Amino acid sequence: MLKFSHAGLMVKNNDASVSATLREVRAHLSGLGINTLLEHSTKRFCDDCETVDMSVIGESCDVAIVIGGDGTLLNAARALVDYNMPLIGINRGRLGFLVDVPPGGNFHELTEILQGNGIEEQRFLINATVLREGEPVAESLALNDVVVRVKDVLQIMDFDVIIDDKLVTHQRADGVVIATPSGSTAYSLSNGGPIVGPSIDAVVMQPICPHTLTSRPLMVDANSILKIHLWDDAVKSVQVICDGQVYNEATLGDMVRVQRHPTRVTLLHPAAYDYHQILKEKLSWG
Repeated sequence: MLKFSHAGLMVKNNDASVSATLREVRAHLSGLGINTLLEHSTKRFCDDCETVDMSVIGESCDVAIVIGGDGTLLNAARALVDYNMPLIGINRGRLGFLVDVPPGGNFHELTEILQGNGIEEQRFLINATVLREGEPVAESLALNDVVVRVKDVLQIMDFDVIIDDKLVTHQRADGVVIATPSGSTAYSLSNGGPIVGPSIDAVVMQPICPHTLTSRPLMVDANSILKIHLWDDAVKSVQVICDGQVYNEATLGDMVRVQRHPTRVTLLHPAAYDYHQILKEKLSWG
């Protein structure tokens, strides 16, 4: 018995290698009796097909299938989180911490999930808002991380870190990364941060290349509200980057507020999914 009847398909739109997998997945779903909608990212791989906006997927489907890498799933998660739609990731990328269904073959794992026999996992997102004189001027969600850094140049910057309206520290660094547990294996990890299990309700805040040796990553309760106050006179323009994909700008005097988004995204994994085994494989642990 299938748990889902309408699936939205989206792909890594700058990678021609997903084309064959897209055709195979569509044929497999059709054989199962599942109706499909193609999101605009599939257009270049299916010239004669009608494609729709991500919002139509959210309104019309009961599951979304992402073909690509983790970055493709990050984009889908931000767009679909408020539709309460589960996501399945078919891995056509490199690392695959989030997309873990293997492509090709008989799609046994995909069928297993569609029948309701996979593992359901909740992940939270964070919301980054740029406040100027107390008013929001830019906003975006992130499943992995929010990065605040000087725009276009490699330059050290001064900023204050405020947690739950209390000044915690003044930092002098190349910027700051605020990561969810999902993002703890991304930029945060390469910056020396801890790996945080996906079930832990915490965010990691860490300076990038701090000028003070006592600066260390700080794990904060996910219910906390973090603010980065930009006050360095030598820095006129700052980027606030969400998941390495959405770029917003801030300027001197702005406050960047980061807090947990109220709705979580649901990821569906194969029945054999094991988070620690994935870490072992992807990070080449012995």
